[in-house]
Amino acid sequence: MTSTHDDRPGDAPATTAGGAATPRRTGWSPTRTVALVAALALGVPAAAYGGMWWLLAPRPVVTTVTGPDGRTVDLDWSEHPGQAGTSVDEVLSAPSLDEGVAGGEALVAEVKAVVTDRAGLTWGAPPAVQVEQGTVFPVENGWGGPSLLRTVNLPAEQTTSVPRSWTEKQAVIDLVGEAAARHGWSEPVLDEDRWPRPEAERVRDLGGATPPEQVLVAGTVTGPHGQWLAFTFTDPSKADGPAADRWSPPADAGWEPESFTLAYGANGLLPAADRADFERRAVPFAGQPLPEAQED
Repeated sequence: MTSTHDDRPGDAPATTAGGAATPRRTGWSPTRTVALVAALALGVPAAAYGGMWWLLAPRPVVTTVTGPDGRTVDLDWSEHPGQAGTSVDEVLSAPSLDEGVAGGEALVAEVKAVVTDRAGLTWGAPPAVQVEQGTVFPVENGWGGPSLLRTVNLPAEQTTSVPRSWTEKQAVIDLVGEAAARHGWSEPVLDEDRWPRPEAERVRDLGGATPPEQVLVAGTVTGPHGQWLAFTFTDPSKADGPAADRWSPPADAGWEPESFTLAYGANGLLPAADRADFERRAVPFAGQPLPEAQED
């Protein structure tokens, strides 16, 4: 069967592809109201818009499929249960939502223990504002409809102090990398290496041109099937004079003024209860190339 692609016009918010893990993470700071998702932004969960969600969704992507008998059928990709950039086989081979969250929590617990044991850092409570926001969110499939996959953002774990020297910070990053490697995850990559930016932007947003000078130093280790573990150092001692106030978190948000944080997330995991429905709804699209996601 052959197909032609018809991008019906629409005002689509960008959607995230599964596949490679690109962090969706939330947290406080001048740039850490930050959310880094595919294009560095965590989309507001569709459920937050209630009945208004359909006004914000892109119009459906439709492809015309020609069968062996010459007859054509329109495939409405807004009905696809998955997500642009991720094949059905990838979804079904990934851990379920509950399995992914359990594995992420185990990795976070392992990193916390080794950071306490070998770096001497003490862990406080997660920020209240993140606990209140919830942890699992619906996602749009990238072609104008809802997906059965779910995005995960667990509340950040945070220490009550931060290593001051770059050597000490590097040692903590190494501990994260060692734990991640034991789970088959990637080596740590700093955000500024993953997403290079001009020096002026780094100074403005992070407080310095290079990591040893910066108030905010963030990075990620990535796991299979769109999973990730983000880490951030917040060290206001690197800010000069009045500029230090810029890095103070809101008093009622529950963030430590200086800390090392860890946050697990995943960009698209399937709840076990939805597996049969996912397989059924994916059947009409079998063998067809995945269209590109709608653009903003």
